Amino acid sequence: MAETGGDTVVIGNPSAGRGKVGRCWSDLLARLQGAGLRVEGHLTKGPGHATELARQARDEGQDLVVAVGGDGTVNEIVNGLLGAGGDGDAAGAGGADGRTAAVPALGLIPVGSGSDYARTLGVPRDVDGAVAHLASASIRNLDVGEIRYQGEGGEASRLFVNVVEVGIGAEVATRAAPLPRSLGALRYVAAFALALPRHRPGTVRIELGADLYEGPLTNLVVALGQYFGGGMRIAPGADPTGGSFAVQVQFGSKLDYVLAMPKVFRGTHLPHPRVREAQTPVVHVQGAASTPVEADGEVLGTTPVSLRVRPRALPVRA
Repeated sequence: MAETGGDTVVIGNPSAGRGKVGRCWSDLLARLQGAGLRVEGHLTKGPGHATELARQARDEGQDLVVAVGGDGTVNEIVNGLLGAGGDGDAAGAGGADGRTAAVPALGLIPVGSGSDYARTLGVPRDVDGAVAHLASASIRNLDVGEIRYQGEGGEASRLFVNVVEVGIGAEVATRAAPLPRSLGALRYVAAFALALPRHRPGTVRIELGADLYEGPLTNLVVALGQYFGGGMRIAPGADPTGGSFAVQVQFGSKLDYVLAMPKVFRGTHLPHPRVREAQTPVVHVQGAASTPVEADGEVLGTTPVSLRVRPRALPVRA
């Protein structure tokens, strides 16, 4: 669904915001044009479509691609802007600093139930504020993560910009998927309550750069952004410009998780005696059994997993 030609491509998930994007699409494009942007608008038709549209915008030499939706829409668009082969292929060519040539800048209009990446970047959550912010913001080159994991057809890879979890976090994401997105952060709290009773910690070997952890694992958090789950400040020390992941190896009990939940919303759960923290650009995870993995809220596959930072690979207008 295209509106007018221009150097800004706007990609929206029509279901985001409980259908608000689809209902107000023409009005949103008019607001962006009123802010001085020459826009071409597209509503996505299903999974993977945002990646396809973003890749096309990159290949056509567009200047700006605006994501209208939540973290899933942002993730798809980033994979289209930086990935070489689309969904599941994160092998885009980059320079010495990880930056891919001729990549359009990413803009954000956060309308999804979570929109946690936008929280870290300080993008207003109301549409008028986000449009004004987009029109006046400068471009920053931010870090991107690449994850290699075991998918249904063997090893696969994907880019992410916010948070990866290995363990109970991925189980929670699986439980949260069918719950109403209108619940916001409560959706993840409810999913956590469903996942926790059946969770069984595994034993893993995690290489954290030059450091090593071997032992039980309840959850592994590998973060570039500070927030997940609709506003939980899981990684208060994460910095998407720092060139490293903020890593938490969590090996606490189920009671530890219940007691820490209120603190996670405030970002005061760290330090903790059963959480090992690290800052590293490379992480490798192996375990005796396949452990589920999620990235930016979407369940991908299982371990073994390898992650690395692409420093300053993504230009973001925010």
